[in-house]
Amino acid sequence: MKVKFPGLWLVWLCMAVLTACGFHLRGAVELPPILQDTYINARDPYSGVARELRSVLQSAGARLTETPSAATGIIRIISKRSERRILAVGTSGKASEYELFEEVTFALDDPQGKVLLEPQTIRTTQDIVFDPNEALGKVSEAEETRIQMRRDLGRQIVTRINVGMRNK
Repeated sequence: MKVKFPGLWLVWLCMAVLTACGFHLRGAVELPPILQDTYINARDPYSGVARELRSVLQSAGARLTETPSAATGIIRIISKRSERRILAVGTSGKASEYELFEEVTFALDDPQGKVLLEPQTIRTTQDIVFDPNEALGKVSEAEETRIQMRRDLGRQIVTRINVGMRNK
């Protein structure tokens, strides 16, 4: 008997291999019980990493409180840093490639001020090739990349808290 769709077998084989290795699409982050009612303690809780962390928490089902006493967990954004470094310079002497750098240090406390998770630092970098002929588009691309990097940091914060609380 002749097989009409040999590619179908390949698809089935790939699916079996991917599920066997534990691969799954990135969905919503798993919300640990300590973050059911969360207060974010940051200098500016409505911008940068804190804003993206708020979005990640809300998407996962957390309720964000306006006061620490109403929270089950308090995420402290201790420091944050955002930089742009030149990686390469073109023949005209102008930068042609940049590295975007985002870093955040956070900790988790309970409403009484007890430290549940010691301060941890997370970093992420992304390279951007800059074309002076498309300056406006590249600036917009860089800003969108920064937003995505901050969102990833927010997801990593929740994931680290989840793992850290399982180990306690």
